[in-house]
Amino acid sequence: MKDLSELAQNIIKIYNKRARAWTELRGQFLYEKAWLDHFLSLLPDHSTILDLGCASAKPIAAYLIAQGHSVVGIDSSEVMIEMAQENFPEQSWIQADMRQMDLGQKFQGILAWDSFFHLTQEDQRAMFSIFQKHAEPRAALMFTSGLSHGEAVGDLFSDALYHASLAAEEYKQLLNDHGFQVIKMIAEDAECAGHTVWLAQKID
Repeated sequence: MKDLSELAQNIIKIYNKRARAWTELRGQFLYEKAWLDHFLSLLPDHSTILDLGCASAKPIAAYLIAQGHSVVGIDSSEVMIEMAQENFPEQSWIQADMRQMDLGQKFQGILAWDSFFHLTQEDQRAMFSIFQKHAEPRAALMFTSGLSHGEAVGDLFSDALYHASLAAEEYKQLLNDHGFQVIKMIAEDAECAGHTVWLAQKID
C-alpha cells in the first residue's frame, strides 16, 4: 500500500482512467434529490451554480439544469469534462483543480458533492476561503464529508481511493469563520445512501 499522501495525489489520475466506467457504475438514479431540492430552495430562480467535481454532469448537474438553473462545472479530470461538454454543450465546463480555482465570478449556489472529501485535511481547510470568494450574499453551499476526523482508503475498480474528513465541530467553525451559517447537517443520512451532508448559507 502506498502512503496516504501519495494516494491523495492519485485521485485525478484515477478518475481520468476510470471516468467512463465510474459514470456507468454511478448510474442515473438521483438518491441526492431531497438534498438537492433543499439546496435549490435557498436559491433564486434561474441561478448560476458552481458544481465542484461535476464529473459527467449526469445525474446531478442535469437535475439542476432541468430546474431552470445554469451550471458552471469544474472537474480535474479531462475525460469527465469532455463527457459533460458532450452532455450539455450549452453550459460551462472547465477542467481545473478546485484547490487552485479563482474564476473571478460569484455564484448563487456552490455544490461539492462526493468530491470535496477526496482532498487532504489541509486542502479542505483551505477550500473554505475559495468557497467564500465565489459565493454571492445568501449563496447556498452544500458538500459531503466524512463522519469524523481522519483519513480512509476506499476502492474504485481495484484502485485505492483516498478520502479525508475533519471533525464536525471544525467544519462548523470553518463555515462560521468564512461567513456561512449551517442550515442543515445529517451524518450518515440513511435516506441518502449513508452520506454525511452539510448545507449552509452565506450570511451576508
